[in-house]
Amino acid sequence: MQAKAVFSWLDAALARCFGPQLNPMNYLGAMTIFFFWIVLVSGIWLFIFFHTSVQGAYESVEYLTHQQWYIGGVMRSLHRYASDAAVVTVLLHIVREWSLGHHRGKRWFSWITGTPVLWIVIPLGITGYWLVWDKLALYVAITSSELIDWLPIFTGSMARNFLTAAELSDRFFTLMAFLHLIGLPLVLVFAIWLHVFRISRPRINPPRAVMAGTLIAMLALSLIRPALSQGQADPATVPQELGLDWYYLLFYPLVQAWGPAGVWALLIGLSLLLFLAPWLPPKSARKKVDRPVVVVDLDNCNGCQRCAEDCPYSAVMMQPRTDGSRYEQEAIVDADLCVSCGICVGSCPTATPFRQASALVPGIDLPDLSALMLREQIEQQSARLQASPQGSQRVIVFGCDGSAELKQLDDPQTAVIGLRCMAHLPPSFIDFIISRNHADGIFLAGCSNGGCEYRLGTDWTSQRVARERDPRLRERTDRAKLAMGWEQPWSSHTSPARGLAAFRQQLIISSPVSVRTEALQKKFWLQRLPLRAIAYGLFMVVAALFSAWPAFSLLEPEQAMVSLSISHTGQRIEECRKFTQEELNELPPNMRRPSDCPREKQPIRVELSANGEVLYAQTIQPAGIWSDGSATIYARFQLPAGEQNLTIGMNDSGGGADSAGDFDYYSEQRVQLQPEQHLVISFDAASSAFTFN
Repeated sequence: MQAKAVFSWLDAALARCFGPQLNPMNYLGAMTIFFFWIVLVSGIWLFIFFHTSVQGAYESVEYLTHQQWYIGGVMRSLHRYASDAAVVTVLLHIVREWSLGHHRGKRWFSWITGTPVLWIVIPLGITGYWLVWDKLALYVAITSSELIDWLPIFTGSMARNFLTAAELSDRFFTLMAFLHLIGLPLVLVFAIWLHVFRISRPRINPPRAVMAGTLIAMLALSLIRPALSQGQADPATVPQELGLDWYYLLFYPLVQAWGPAGVWALLIGLSLLLFLAPWLPPKSARKKVDRPVVVVDLDNCNGCQRCAEDCPYSAVMMQPRTDGSRYEQEAIVDADLCVSCGICVGSCPTATPFRQASALVPGIDLPDLSALMLREQIEQQSARLQASPQGSQRVIVFGCDGSAELKQLDDPQTAVIGLRCMAHLPPSFIDFIISRNHADGIFLAGCSNGGCEYRLGTDWTSQRVARERDPRLRERTDRAKLAMGWEQPWSSHTSPARGLAAFRQQLIISSPVSVRTEALQKKFWLQRLPLRAIAYGLFMVVAALFSAWPAFSLLEPEQAMVSLSISHTGQRIEECRKFTQEELNELPPNMRRPSDCPREKQPIRVELSANGEVLYAQTIQPAGIWSDGSATIYARFQLPAGEQNLTIGMNDSGGGADSAGDFDYYSEQRVQLQPEQHLVISFDAASSAFTFN
């Protein structure tokens, strides 16, 4: 799969810069939350000085940008770039999880609750652009309204409220401030909680070094390229070009090219595709997710809770004992959550290969790769290695689902054994191999670049080997004969073969791994400083590149915009008729009224022409269940600048409703359009006349 290959390359490149433990690709979700924290803190500062009014909105933002540039301007830029970076990390997180197949099987819930986060983040950012109330904000407001108007929710046209300055009120900015600061953020927090609540120990924050480096990079970007407004919003003009934030407004130019219906079809189609992705072909990708779940053997379960504590997906839980045993609790497995990673097997103290008096049946085990099967594989491979004439450097390599292909390492001195996860291997098996002389060294390959296939496998293995987490590696085990690939300085940019060769060199000189590792880590840390600077510089470029570039053209050169905006109620289809006295007497007292007035109104027909060419000619039905509401028309047209002879007619009495015919209202206006001018044609019911503003 091409996407997986791209992410593998990116993982390796960033691991070379930052080291496996600080690789940003392993913390994309956590980095998104960190960016949200930056957005929150900077947003609070901006809101302190923000005025929720038509005139005050733009002026207050300009004050922060220019007069208070040292704090307010930096906060505004941080707010902008952190928001853009959050979109980048969300998209990378979604595509990376998809490319690795982490959206299938038991992980479907996290997938379908995670992808909607993007659709919450986008409206959250869009409402923020409205609050600036510059030329871009006006474009965003009108285009967003056109998208909303297409939905069968409102009877009128929301976009008509932004065509003239007189239509807009201060309450609009109060509503936008509420949505941007309270409403949508609360929905986002709930969506993130829903996304991670079935996951044990979710990574909410990236490592401090990553947070510090990212924040410093964004501060530098905010000073080098501060976020700026694009001129105060003026409904009387339409700018020829605008600098769009393509992270949030990617689909907006399509509204002009395809229309709202086409954009909604694209968005709904993408949403459905993401939603159904866990169940879509290819079927070959489902082999891993269809593995049998772990099983509990109560005869060997003492209720120690280690399996429940170590499970990355909360699939193992404890409940009161049901078999009458003296132990208080027993483990149970939720088959809908278990991904068959085997981490719980590695945490079980009864999963020890030293058991000879009784069958090797742990308290919890994988049916298709049991602890007994694993011991048998070790003994078989050990026998093969013992027969090798070069047995002084015999190494058993353990690979897992996330390891690189290791079969090519098989040779007379090397045996490769597959695991589900590195934490699937109980520490007692390491002691078993070394103490029983099954091999001279053990190489735990692990997932490449520090990103564990099952989230916590490498972490738990490192802590167990370091004797910091139960079950601990025995003190008698010589750790110099053990290497964990993901912790070695050379692991981030060497092949498994070269890593294995480096480990063998350690075995030959019998140098403690910790001493050599510390020296190598210092060397690689110094070498990585320039690479980290380059990586953060590229991050700054990506965050800033599409925040206002490339410019989007709203109008062709020497063009003007004409908007047709009419909301009018047609005449009654039937006139009111007075009730006779006899008819009134027949009605119940509470229903008697002087006359009967049918509610249904006539449709209205409007025809607009420019220099004799028809621009618009349609019949609009009245709104409402009883067809008694106003008929609303909203349309926009580009016309060449210069003199234009505009004629418009409207019927509201039913006459000429299906043809040009004679109009009930008619106007002809000769106008001189200027480049980028915005002319709004509407109908004033009070004067029964068309207006050209």
